[in-house]
Amino acid sequence: MGLRHSPVSAKDVGMAGSDQGPSKGRRIVFRVLAAVTALWLLAAHVFGLLELVLMWLPDQTLSAMFEEDVPNIAAHRTHFVSVGILAWAVVLAIAAQLRRPERRVAQMLQLLAITIGAAVVYALSGTAGEWLVEEGTLLLPVALLVLLHPRARDFWRKPGFDHLLARLAAVAAIPWAVFIVVNGRQQLLNVAGDSHAEMEHWATAALMGIVIVVSAFLGSSDHDGWRLPAWVAAAASVVYGVHSLVFPGLASALALVWAVAAIAWGVAFVAAVVRRSRATKTPAAG
Repeated sequence: MGLRHSPVSAKDVGMAGSDQGPSKGRRIVFRVLAAVTALWLLAAHVFGLLELVLMWLPDQTLSAMFEEDVPNIAAHRTHFVSVGILAWAVVLAIAAQLRRPERRVAQMLQLLAITIGAAVVYALSGTAGEWLVEEGTLLLPVALLVLLHPRARDFWRKPGFDHLLARLAAVAAIPWAVFIVVNGRQQLLNVAGDSHAEMEHWATAALMGIVIVVSAFLGSSDHDGWRLPAWVAAAASVVYGVHSLVFPGLASALALVWAVAAIAWGVAFVAAVVRRSRATKTPAAG
């Protein structure tokens, strides 16, 4: 199946710290912290989760629902789809840690990548005070979860990769890198009167591009729990591509050719994920 396996496995490693694994107390602390963080992130991203559905509504309906909070919200619908994709990626990753976290290495790495990406992207586009309040509050619990995770040592090992999925991830990384740079630049320019920049929407779109690329590579790795990042990358690419076709010309929307390419790539990635899953004799969590 083209996967270069590492000698490390969930069954014989599963633990960090001593060879016997983490203490019972450490496991309890991790589970409590994971549960509290999951509840907090779910509450913080409730609207974000819904945006992935709401942003398909007609302009008049959308405006009637949110005009008081976000004037001309229809012009921001593509950016709110980015918010929705990020919200689902975050909530699914932390929720995965609530059950058998020793088999959810890739999901924890996905959450860590999103956290670091958000810290960098918003630190570059916002003020120091906003960064400390908004991103710092997420960095701390995620950092603690990483340190306390039953498979903490696995986060730093060099993973093996499924060759087909890794190639597809590499192909996607090129256009998404351009997308990240273009949107990041728009945020840094912070043109006067640009409502997208004022709400840091360009930065959010750039972060979504980062998450798709990182999730694609995590989904191609041999880390336990690789399936969730793989599905996140594929679904995000397809959803964003389709939304760009349905609502063309909006800020951060993909042009026709790239929207079609994003959809085609997502479908190809799904096919490769299914192929790998069928070829895997011992199913891994994900």
